Amino acid sequence: MMAQTKSLWRNRDFLIVWGGQSISMFGSRVSYIAWYWWVLEKTNSAAAVAMIGIATALPSLILGPIAGACVDRMDRRKVMLWTDLINALLFVGAALLLFLDILQVWQAYLFAAASATAMAFHRPALQSSIPNLVPEEQLTRANSMYQISRGVCGIVGLSLGGILVGFIGVAPTLWLDAFTFAVAGVSLLLVAIASPRMSRLGSWRIILQDTASGFRFLFSRKNLFYLVMLFALINFLLAPMGVLFSLMSKDVFHTGSEGFGALNSAISVGVLLGGFLTAFLKKFRKQGLWILVGLVAVGVLLTLFGYSTSLTLAMAILAVMGIFVTMINILESVIFQTRVPNELQGRAFAAQFAVCDGLQPLSLGLIGGILTFVSTPTVLIASGVSIVLAGLAGFAVKGLKEL
Repeated sequence: MMAQTKSLWRNRDFLIVWGGQSISMFGSRVSYIAWYWWVLEKTNSAAAVAMIGIATALPSLILGPIAGACVDRMDRRKVMLWTDLINALLFVGAALLLFLDILQVWQAYLFAAASATAMAFHRPALQSSIPNLVPEEQLTRANSMYQISRGVCGIVGLSLGGILVGFIGVAPTLWLDAFTFAVAGVSLLLVAIASPRMSRLGSWRIILQDTASGFRFLFSRKNLFYLVMLFALINFLLAPMGVLFSLMSKDVFHTGSEGFGALNSAISVGVLLGGFLTAFLKKFRKQGLWILVGLVAVGVLLTLFGYSTSLTLAMAILAVMGIFVTMINILESVIFQTRVPNELQGRAFAAQFAVCDGLQPLSLGLIGGILTFVSTPTVLIASGVSIVLAGLAGFAVKGLKEL
């Protein structure tokens, strides 16, 4: 009963998990700039940069659903702990190869894929643990706090990443990310997180049956299914943004890694503001309606970004866009956390991630070829218009607005 009345700021276990994962997010934002810019400088190829995104997306697509089934049968705290520590070791290895100046581009892809494999288990474990750390009435605020952290880490981490890459190279940023993963992992030793259904993993047949149950649940709830399909389309359109931002920074705004970091930091400012705004409002009625409104706004702003030739104007547009992206992400998480039974959440979240992220490798694979025929601003404008149309189409889907 105490857990239901205790404020988030007095919830020790939640604060430790939130703090540790926020530190890890900071390191990941720093290394994000490093990876993309290092590959771009090494290859001067949009397709090569896109391969980083593909290497990151494929493990979630292939292993995500199975990972969700495993998470629902395991101690979720231990899953997060071990995947954080595995990522720490991976980034130590990558930083060491860079320090010795022997890292190859194909090896960077392998490191990205290995890290994403660990995260395929970490993401559903974290998302399904939040309802076990806070009562239902605090879920919106708890998810908002994670988005606020994402914004703060983005502002500081992405800016620092651009500076570190420009002044002292890529290797120090990877050392930093390894350290932050280790901090996140060790912090989980200090908390207790309830896992509603702990049992032996069993045979592959049982695991596959559990995996299928996550998809069956989504397909049996038409409103959730339509929402996931809409997000899959939006993610397909937004997947190449890291590639496009790096090219806009280099070819349109004529800035270096600092400009690339500035664009990403601008979005993070919006993420921070959006997190505070959503936490302040607390209760959204008709969350599905607000998601659709947010998607239309994101599409309009992305279109305007494609037309911009000023870095300052582009950053302002992206900051506003970040507010709406954050609102969408928070409301989508709350919808799943309140409408999916907790013992199914690992599988349901993993199925959601697999469907929503499933088209990202295709999108990233296509972008290199598309950019040989079409300019970067044109791709951004077309993506923005498509998102507007997708959001408007969502208003015609029965039941989606009522979520």
